[in-house]
Amino acid sequence: MRKESRTRNSLINIATGIGGQILSIILKFVTRTVFIHTLGTSYIGINGLFSNILTMLSLTELGLDAAINFKLYKPLAERDEHRVRVLMKFYKQAYRVIGFVILLIGLAIIPTLRFIIKDYDSLEVLGINAVFIFILYLLQSVSSYLFFGYRSAVIKAAQKNYIINNVEIIMSVITNITQIIILYIWQDFVLYTASALLFIIVQNGVNAIFAQKMFPNFFTKEEGKLTKNEVIDLFKDCGALFVYRMNSVALKSTDNFVLSTFIGLKIVGLYSNYLMFYTTISTFLSRIYSSVKASMGNLFTTAEISKSYFFFEVMNLITVIFYGTACIGVAVLANDVIEVWIGPDYIIPQPLPILIGIEILLRGLKTNLGQIRNISGAFRQMWFRPVLSVIINLVVSVIMVQFWGIYGVLIGTIAADVLTNLLVDPKIIHEYSFKQYKPVSYYYKKNGIYLITLLAVGVIVAFLRSVVLPGRGWIWVITHILICGIIAPAALILLNYRKPECKYLIQKARTIGKGIVNRIHQ
Repeated sequence: MRKESRTRNSLINIATGIGGQILSIILKFVTRTVFIHTLGTSYIGINGLFSNILTMLSLTELGLDAAINFKLYKPLAERDEHRVRVLMKFYKQAYRVIGFVILLIGLAIIPTLRFIIKDYDSLEVLGINAVFIFILYLLQSVSSYLFFGYRSAVIKAAQKNYIINNVEIIMSVITNITQIIILYIWQDFVLYTASALLFIIVQNGVNAIFAQKMFPNFFTKEEGKLTKNEVIDLFKDCGALFVYRMNSVALKSTDNFVLSTFIGLKIVGLYSNYLMFYTTISTFLSRIYSSVKASMGNLFTTAEISKSYFFFEVMNLITVIFYGTACIGVAVLANDVIEVWIGPDYIIPQPLPILIGIEILLRGLKTNLGQIRNISGAFRQMWFRPVLSVIINLVVSVIMVQFWGIYGVLIGTIAADVLTNLLVDPKIIHEYSFKQYKPVSYYYKKNGIYLITLLAVGVIVAFLRSVVLPGRGWIWVITHILICGIIAPAALILLNYRKPECKYLIQKARTIGKGIVNRIHQ
């Protein structure tokens, strides 16, 4: 595939993903506001806890999605329809098995809910049927595996993420509007949860229809199947990916388990408001990576290592600019946003915003490293690293929560990330993915400079917010966000403008800008 085609597909995917995500984010904040004022903190805690439980259950997927996507890049590039059909047939069968396994495990968890939720008895007094609500959340998770969810893989691998993005955006808008109406009129958490289940099924169905229309030859009946050795090889990749996925899920999902068990649902509810910054920003910015994933996979398949590494450097700089700006914004301004959004009673004092800001930055760095690892097939190298990360996270979190409460839980997550992910993963991809094209010390040094820059910019933004331009209310919050959003990326670009990756980004920005201007004047 030509470079221009890869770039064009990536830009379309990014534009549709980010553009529509802004609307989705606004609606989600409106929905959360209505949720808080109609149902209260206990329901927020249940929502956060059950969502994390089902996220943990999704580990049953064993990393199959990433493994299949990796296997699809080459046959799609070579237009090997038979091979694609064989892979999709296997994917369909595997997804159905996974769906039923998740359903059975979820049902087996129900008797343990009383022990997982510290204030379970108080829920019964409030008339909250935790078991029924958990079943609805379970069905949400299972539905993606049983209702055509596998068909989205071929759209992603073919670099057509913008189709899935558009469908997701439309369904997100419909879902949030429906849930706002339900909360305002009926104030019913069961209807609220059931509506999400309905629209997840519809979304999967719409994606399946698009996949069928775009690639009808990929879903016709296929007699062939993967050989025994191919299945074994695939599941070896899945096993390694499962460990990485377990690490990624456990680092955040176990937070609510620890908080619910040792402190209670109220703190889970308060924390979930802050966690919304983390998930919203991560979801928003992850569109960049998902949008270029297939193009990068194609690049790794067809281009020289020097070109692949340069693109990795470009993505690394993009990661630092966007996630670094978000890190500073959350660390400095999160409590101001919470105060004007839902009130001072929902504030958790510093250093919580700082810790969440750090987690956001680490999430970005991990995402960029993980994407390179996945598209280059580096699944099995250093597989024990994610296991070690989970152990460190749980041990440190359980110990620290006894002394520092919620702050201790987040420190456990950050410690696990820094001691494992950010020390080992760069070494893996530099040795395996890039064949020692450049030493890993080059990566550490460059990112060390980036982090020092972000720290200095963070201090400046905090000084401007507290001393130069102090103030409360939405106008001041928006002003402070704009200051952060301008100063942080500008500083990073100015300090790195001589580097090839920065010059590349500036040139691309100019090209895109000229294209937009030309279209306006046409």
